[in-house]
Amino acid sequence: MIYVYDIILNWTDEDKIYEFFEWEFNDDLEHIKKIPLFKIDVNTFNDFLNYVVKVDNAFLNKIKNLTEIYTSDKLNTIPYSALVTDGCRAIAVEFDHNGLLTYRSKLLLDEEQDVLILSNKLLEYNLILEKIKKRNWNPFITRLDEEIKKVLTKEITSSYKKGCFDKIKYLYFECFNKEQDNVDIAYQQLLTSLESEISYRHNKLYEVVKLSYQNKS
Repeated sequence: MIYVYDIILNWTDEDKIYEFFEWEFNDDLEHIKKIPLFKIDVNTFNDFLNYVVKVDNAFLNKIKNLTEIYTSDKLNTIPYSALVTDGCRAIAVEFDHNGLLTYRSKLLLDEEQDVLILSNKLLEYNLILEKIKKRNWNPFITRLDEEIKKVLTKEITSSYKKGCFDKIKYLYFECFNKEQDNVDIAYQQLLTSLESEISYRHNKLYEVVKLSYQNKS
């Protein structure tokens, strides 16, 4: 068994898996003492990214209690966890007792590079898994993009429902640099614009909304 030692992981249980440069201090970070490493084929690695998957009992038994984590006062184990790599990328995966993938984490850049170098010594492991369902995520949308969409959608919807129509018109002008007297059209176009890729217009609008709340405090 090949192990990787002394790494930091940022576990997420959602469809999104964060790149290291998107990590925040209040994330679920864990300091791993050691974790087993497996090299798998490209298609299986992609399945870990794009699907909710379930692995077989043979793999669960192979990794059981092998991952150790540092805590404030003692050393604990994660029952079912491992690093997987296709030789070009690496992620950490954690499973429940039934083999269902529950958490994932990418690695810090330098730690991932160390893993990739180490993987050159490994033969591919034939990891048997079942694809449960497709994940709903876009790898090209950043964490900040998601935050911008969430904040702006809430602000636009709330303002419209409260009858703050002047604010809707103001947000529309800030976003599109033109006036729209029809509040319903302004409202719909603002929301529709958030369905596509986040642009500099939305970044500008996001800063305007943040500033408005800072001025109130």
